Amino acid sequence: MEFELSVKMHYDQLTDLEKDMVKFIMERPQDVVNMNIVQLGEAMLSSKSSVLRLAKKLGYHGFSELKYALRSSMAISPLEPSDLTQLLKQDLDRVFRYIEQTNFQPFLQKLKDARMVFLYATGFSQENFAKEFSKDLMNTRRGNMLISGETNLQISSSVITEEDLMIIASFSGETASIKDTVRSLTIRNVPIASITRFGRNFLSEHADYSFFYEATPLPNQQDQPIHSLIGLGVILDVIARKYREYILFDE
Repeated sequence: MEFELSVKMHYDQLTDLEKDMVKFIMERPQDVVNMNIVQLGEAMLSSKSSVLRLAKKLGYHGFSELKYALRSSMAISPLEPSDLTQLLKQDLDRVFRYIEQTNFQPFLQKLKDARMVFLYATGFSQENFAKEFSKDLMNTRRGNMLISGETNLQISSSVITEEDLMIIASFSGETASIKDTVRSLTIRNVPIASITRFGRNFLSEHADYSFFYEATPLPNQQDQPIHSLIGLGVILDVIARKYREYILFDE
């Protein structure tokens, strides 16, 4: 997987030393791709084993795979963030690069086999995208139920079984008010799929299937950051299309 995406997905689980190592790598990518593992360890005042542990924490089999991912990332031209249209393109490019590197098949099989698919979204915008996703699934005769509101989620969770599938769309994946319900579903072995912004979070840690999207903050005149959730709509649409392909062509 592309180096920058791997860092975003695993950053929160890194130690402070490993975060410093990542910073070194991202600031000097050209130097790093020309080093062997011993040279990099020495350059970062660390060791070969520390570099290897970092590579594995980022999801790579070893240092060579990390270097290949880093080299691929270097080939992607950075975009000027002050151009908001280009910023949108950058976010969508990252989402599609992630999609190209993700194996959806185990999830698609579970989506097909589930007795019932339950959908829940943690916010207004997220729920709007979830409604479209629900409609797309219905069009492929995949029965599903959209749960609206935290209270309804808590009530409905008691009838959701391990034969079902729970899909939760969120921004941060850290909505405090649903954590107990998610824990309860996990204890009862209910399969969960999370769809959140890139990064390690509560939902992705408790999910059997985790998918991610990009949502770069937009400049604004308020203290509260603003994010476009178009990436969520894209990943949900891609899942719906892949499911359509799966049931029509792949079986």
